Amino acid sequence: MSLFETIYLPPGVDSRNINCYNYYFKPSACLLRHTTKKTEKQMKKIFLMLAFVAGVSVAANAQTKAPKSPDERAQHRTAALTKKLNLSADQSAKVNAILLKQASRVDSLKANKPTDRKVNFEAHKAIFATTDAQINAVLKPDQQTAYANLKAEMKAKGHGRHHGAKTPDQKAQRLTGVLTKKLSLSADQSARVNSILLQRATQMDSLKVNKPADRAAAKESRKAILANTDTQLKAVFTADQQKTYTDLKAKMIEKMKARRGAKQATPNAG
Repeated sequence: MSLFETIYLPPGVDSRNINCYNYYFKPSACLLRHTTKKTEKQMKKIFLMLAFVAGVSVAANAQTKAPKSPDERAQHRTAALTKKLNLSADQSAKVNAILLKQASRVDSLKANKPTDRKVNFEAHKAIFATTDAQINAVLKPDQQTAYANLKAEMKAKGHGRHHGAKTPDQKAQRLTGVLTKKLSLSADQSARVNSILLQRATQMDSLKVNKPADRAAAKESRKAILANTDTQLKAVFTADQQKTYTDLKAKMIEKMKARRGAKQATPNAG
């Protein structure tokens, strides 16, 4: 035992447990120091609790945020269509009334949701089909085309977020690049081909959005679009380019058949 322990420490107190030099010589200073440390720890705990409570409050507010009313949703969509389609004041008012009715019907369907998922899906589909028909009745022919293109773009973007689908413009540019390289197209030919392919991609996407219930009718519509595209492309090509294009199409068809055959054979392989 050291001289310090013998003279200054009371019996049973180990000097190794004394962290404050002033424990015996300046007890008030030591007490203040320990009290300050204790207070700091308490304050840290309090701040952490406040931060946690604030975080929970923000999360709760975000989760309990009220959804937009049918009127708000209708106004938002009407504003977007008015801008995109250059609607007149009268058209905008009619479109807003149509969209308000749609939003109200959708909310009513959610509140009285059918137990059968297929029935629910068909009910939603019927509401949107009715809305489309009513909106098209308000629009002029050029606005109807722009509206169909807008719906096709929106659908493509929706698929693109999940499946990597491309917009009509992206699809047209990609195929134009391929044909420009394979057929040695001039700059003028390439520009004309891109315009033709953009029209085809837009028509195909529009057909997907407004798909006929009859599968045979949908197939015939696709065939008509593709045939029209072929006719327009061949009018742009020279005789040699037409031959190369025909050969290229034949090869692509063979590749597609081979892929389908491989897909059909895959289940049997297991």
